[in-house]
Amino acid sequence: MKIKYYHIVLVSIIFSSCIAAQDSTSSAKNYLLDEITIISDKLNTKLADSPTNIEIIDEKEIESINGNTLPDILNTKANVFIKSYGLTPALSTISINGLGAEHTLIVVDGVKLNSFQNSHIDLSLIPINNIERIEIINNGVSSIYGSDALGGVVNIILKNKEILDKDRTTKYSASISQGSYKTIGYSINVYKELQKFNLGINYEKESSDGNYKYYFNSGNGKILKERENAAYALYNLGLRTQYIIDNENVIKFFSTYSDQDKQVPGIETGTTPAPTKQLDKNWNNILTIDNNLSENFYLKTNLNFQNNFMDYSVGRFLHSSYKNLVYLGSSELRFKEENYGITSGYSFSHATLESGELLDGIKRSQHALFLSSFYNFNKLIKIYPSARYDYISDISEETLTYKLGLNLQPLNKSQFGIRGNIGKNFRAPSFNDLYWINSGNKNLKSEKSFNLESGFYYWFSNFISGKFDFTYTFISAENKIVWSPQSNGLWAPQNIAKSISNNYSFSLNIEKTFSEKFSVNLNSGLQLTNTKKTSSSYQNDPTENKFIPYIPLQAINLNLGLNYGLFELNIFYSHCGKHYSDFANINEMDPYNTIDGNISFEINVFDIITKLKFEVNNITNSEYEVISGYPMPLRYYKLTFSINF
Repeated sequence: MKIKYYHIVLVSIIFSSCIAAQDSTSSAKNYLLDEITIISDKLNTKLADSPTNIEIIDEKEIESINGNTLPDILNTKANVFIKSYGLTPALSTISINGLGAEHTLIVVDGVKLNSFQNSHIDLSLIPINNIERIEIINNGVSSIYGSDALGGVVNIILKNKEILDKDRTTKYSASISQGSYKTIGYSINVYKELQKFNLGINYEKESSDGNYKYYFNSGNGKILKERENAAYALYNLGLRTQYIIDNENVIKFFSTYSDQDKQVPGIETGTTPAPTKQLDKNWNNILTIDNNLSENFYLKTNLNFQNNFMDYSVGRFLHSSYKNLVYLGSSELRFKEENYGITSGYSFSHATLESGELLDGIKRSQHALFLSSFYNFNKLIKIYPSARYDYISDISEETLTYKLGLNLQPLNKSQFGIRGNIGKNFRAPSFNDLYWINSGNKNLKSEKSFNLESGFYYWFSNFISGKFDFTYTFISAENKIVWSPQSNGLWAPQNIAKSISNNYSFSLNIEKTFSEKFSVNLNSGLQLTNTKKTSSSYQNDPTENKFIPYIPLQAINLNLGLNYGLFELNIFYSHCGKHYSDFANINEMDPYNTIDGNISFEINVFDIITKLKFEVNNITNSEYEVISGYPMPLRYYKLTFSINF
């Protein structure tokens, strides 16, 4: 008898909410989430007032997970699906609401990271040092962020400064870790604070043979094998500074450099993999100037420079390199009072690409004007209109996007609310789509989508504190770019695809403190995704009205944390339901369940904090693949010792 896991979780969520709702007289004002201010809407709105489902991952939760990369963090959320091609730092891309990685925007402090080359970003390239929190927006917001924000946005917010003990101006931290497959890592962090200036420097290194064990079906049964050509070495260097000119003016600068030298094992076919290597070098710089012009007016200016280089080779047979340069500048002026606020701004970006695989002289200049606002009617109804105009030079295209959001709090409290929004979003064709030698299509237009979202939330704080959330998202996308074979035998992209997404998201987060020493928290989520290609590329196209490959129809995450004195225990359960590996839905992949966990012990003596953390991944030794032909590792371990003083 097959157990419907999502039925169990759904019943548990509803039951828990009913129990929590029995005492509706308790105020939610003391519940932490109610006080969180989100910045994704450019208005600095309270999370409870948002018209969109936004999930917050704070610094404490980031520290509790297994691993040290962005995919490790996002993998703990049911409404985010990570397409992983193996163990870190294998290629990892993201999907929200059943759309592709090219439809999910990744931003750092509001600066876009998605490549102009392919609209993707390899999440494994993003270090998590200095991340203060992450905001996951569960819907498209091109009206604020522009291209690529069809399915959702992940906004990474960096730390401005450290929290220091009284009379201290310097903080040091270091760690060393060792794990399976001869994995070893080091990190060093130094933070210095003066009267008006602070400086933070961090360096980390990790290397591994990457030769994890897995089972391969040879046709005559399963064979225990070891991944070949999978070694890697990673280096990350970060710098962050903040200069406080006065109480009203602040200058911040972030610079991160990442260097990854890795072997690429490729798809498992039962034969020895080709000697494939990939070198990634990424340098990202963000300069931010904050000006509080008055009590109600605020000006923010961002300048960004990115230099991203990738070199890919297969022995002596293939060698390709790509150099992407991006220059970005934006300025926004915000006016805000108690019941009304508006943010207007202008952004400019210029991107170039050099590669022997694409045409010469590739460049794009993009200009944008945006406006975002809110109005509060009697503290019961809040509306959030926003609009953006984009001009993209190389395709000579003008695009106007919009979004109208609503937040209704009928009880005149932020404890319970109903939210909804509708909007139009777009993705501009990438450089690969337009300019790939002999295959690109310069006549491509932008992909478009119509998005609708509705849902409700309820915060409770009686016997236990927590939040229940339900969200329905509908996305109708058209002019989607699809690469398909042509009469000349080559593959080329065309604006021929349409898709419809109907997605349901349930989440329950609870927290209970039993004493000064003992506390429990549970974060759970259920995602039901139904995304189908609704267009036909040719007569009797077998992919019409079929599910988008690799997107699970059901996904469940349960994250349990226990804190007792000096000890902390975290357990992460994940279920990936029914999904396919092809557009015609002929090859169904096996659902899988994984359980990860860690236990840590922390001691504070003479203001020196030492911590020992032991991680176990895939505790149940599950055999599974996220992408067909790319086996994931069986059980593996990691031990980390860190010190802060």
